[in-house]
Amino acid sequence: MLYEIIATGFYLGRLPAPGTLGTLLGVGVAYLVSFNLWTLVVSGTVLFVLGLLSTAEVIRRTGDPDPEQVVIDEVVGFLACFLLVEFSPKTAVGAFILFRVIDIFKPFPVNLFERVPGALGVMLDDLVAGLMTSFLLFLLLE
Repeated sequence: MLYEIIATGFYLGRLPAPGTLGTLLGVGVAYLVSFNLWTLVVSGTVLFVLGLLSTAEVIRRTGDPDPEQVVIDEVVGFLACFLLVEFSPKTAVGAFILFRVIDIFKPFPVNLFERVPGALGVMLDDLVAGLMTSFLLFLLLE
């Protein structure tokens, strides 16, 4: 049961538009942990590992290789958006929009990571989307 709470972002993943709701949860988590780079990286790493474990269990139980209800990947991906830019209302809005567009359309190289099988692929494509968002925000705002 705990794996499902983690993977679905406290069951937000069971509601309509789970990716968007997961990203909104990521906004709140980023706000809480992005006061310095160290807490952002440690929090993101811990959530990535928890995401791998919980997503693997959801995949095992559902048989779905990329379950829509899993949103921990969006949370981790959104945290990565702030590796190169500071969290602020302006960057949070920009990151939200860019991250969702990249996550939905999966441009190169995100699409390569989406092909990785299992929980690792579920987590990696959003992490790469977050890194790409961070880089684009850095270029746009710096």
